[in-house]
Amino acid sequence: MPESPLILLVDDEQANLELFSTILQDEGYRTLAAEGVRDALKLLDDNKPDLIISDIYMPEVGGFEFYENVQKIPELRSVPFIFLSALADRAHVREGKELGADDYLTKPIDVDELVTTVRGKLKRAASLRSAMENEFNSLKEQILSTLSHELNTPLTYIIGFSEIISSGASQISTNELKEFANLIRHGGGRLKNLVDDFLETIQIDSGQTQKYYETGKREFDLADSLNGLIEEYSPLAAEKNLEFKVNVDGDLRVVASETLMRDLLGRLLSNAIKFTAKGSVTLNASRDSDHVDLEIIDTGGGFPEQELPRMFQKFYQFNKDKQQQQGAGLGLYIAKNLADINRCRLIISSIEGTGTRASLNIPGR
Repeated sequence: MPESPLILLVDDEQANLELFSTILQDEGYRTLAAEGVRDALKLLDDNKPDLIISDIYMPEVGGFEFYENVQKIPELRSVPFIFLSALADRAHVREGKELGADDYLTKPIDVDELVTTVRGKLKRAASLRSAMENEFNSLKEQILSTLSHELNTPLTYIIGFSEIISSGASQISTNELKEFANLIRHGGGRLKNLVDDFLETIQIDSGQTQKYYETGKREFDLADSLNGLIEEYSPLAAEKNLEFKVNVDGDLRVVASETLMRDLLGRLLSNAIKFTAKGSVTLNASRDSDHVDLEIIDTGGGFPEQELPRMFQKFYQFNKDKQQQQGAGLGLYIAKNLADINRCRLIISSIEGTGTRASLNIPGR
């Protein structure tokens, strides 16, 4: 049988601690009592409460500072936190809520209100934990499924053709050797793209990319980056007999991270070419007052409007089995986050069977 929820009580008055402990224990909860913030922080070294109730005004260290200390402990950030004080003025209530506390109770405490509030916060926390666990399990399944396919397929190329070459090199013609080498290189490139996408996703989720943007943002001419991307992706479009239309103004000065913007635009261009079987890919970029408008339009298969909310999710790929897509389904997730980090507005619109448009609004200063 699971243990009942553990509640940490922090107050400088022993009588209050005894009263609150008695009330909550009568309701079936376990309690820990700390007569001040220093004692509370020591208790947190060896205990993870399910909820914290703390007085605000205490000697030496107050409740607001205690809350900020708790938030620095990663495993405790999601623990519900209730402030308790004899003061009911709006300024203190607002300050507590702005810090991020879950609720605010005032003394003298109404027993029913205390119990109801605690019960509600614990129920909400349990619901959030369940949802996070379900999301984590789903994500874990997606990662395993993606890795099993995206790792095994290129590894089969690399290992299989390497064995053929090493075991029968003397009987393999030059043309066959060249073909095998190309397949091995293709498999290696596919693995590298997969690893790069996973690493970049981790950097985004951990905040490293945001820090990179803060230190690397500057004013630069986006036209230079676009010209480099046009040169890079034109051969890929030509291989598929796609018309690559380009309409780019000469002066497109923006304020962003040039490296991250090049990555973002490269992903959007790559997607447009990859998912267009015939027709064209168009790149338009022009200045409008204090920002730059950029759009990439393709004549590919597109996708239904109801799929739009899911396009930026991790590992999501529309019609993956039917279209035999490669990759982990992280491209648009990364692109959307790179746009947000660079303070750009990215909008994807599409009509199934007609094509897709990626519109990007980039700040000019």
